[in-house]
Amino acid sequence: MTEKTPWASLGVFFCALILLLGPLAAAARADCVLGPADDLAALAKVVDGDTVHLKDGRKVRLIGVNTPELAHSGRPAQPLAQEAKEFTQRFLAGGDVELVYDRDRRDNHGRVLAHVYNHRGDSLEAALLSAGLAFHIAVAPNFALAECLAERENAARQRHRGLWAPGVWPTRQARNIRPGDGGFVRLKGRVEKVDRNRFLWLELDGPVALRLDPKRDYGHLGRRDWQGREIVVKGWLVDRGSKYSSRFPKNNRWFIAVDSKFTVEISRD
Repeated sequence: MTEKTPWASLGVFFCALILLLGPLAAAARADCVLGPADDLAALAKVVDGDTVHLKDGRKVRLIGVNTPELAHSGRPAQPLAQEAKEFTQRFLAGGDVELVYDRDRRDNHGRVLAHVYNHRGDSLEAALLSAGLAFHIAVAPNFALAECLAERENAARQRHRGLWAPGVWPTRQARNIRPGDGGFVRLKGRVEKVDRNRFLWLELDGPVALRLDPKRDYGHLGRRDWQGREIVVKGWLVDRGSKYSSRFPKNNRWFIAVDSKFTVEISRD
């Protein structure tokens, strides 16, 4: 099992970060703007860093970011989950929210998918990424702002902000994945085998495979030889379960769907 950083050792860091969140919320304005607002709505409440409820009853999930999970279903809160929620509350305070839609407008939970801006027209997604309180994700087909949001995450990463500070969010190793593991991860592994059906499957040095769309550009310079490449990926680790493993023993039990080059880093050597 991958070691997790003890909460006690992060206490001083979190206290310092809370003091910094006020200035960051004011300073992390960003220009990831897709176009004029498609919709203007009143905010009812902030559920967590990347999900809000509107007064008209709609539930909105931000496009392009994933913030740490709050405590639920007996699971403890992930690092900086409460800070991300409070950041979103402050960022959206004082007026209506603006929604700009991408290609898909609903997720598989029935939530509205939108790029969210405050009443000043500032991007919530870009601000969360700039503050290091979210990971950038790029899920097909909503790629309109992927490049801009990736730049915001890279800037926070270079400055070791929030989730990118040493020890805050450890990278999981593919070889250490065990039953019970799942959810959003930043995972590292080495490609041991490549399979192809309608997807491209990269089997890592552990019970995890990456599912890629062979028609997409993953920034691999057009090379077909993935063998031996070290990969770091951000995404949702899906456990297909022990029954699946029994039925298909040659297949990896876990997989991560990788939709774009913005969520995967590939070694060039």
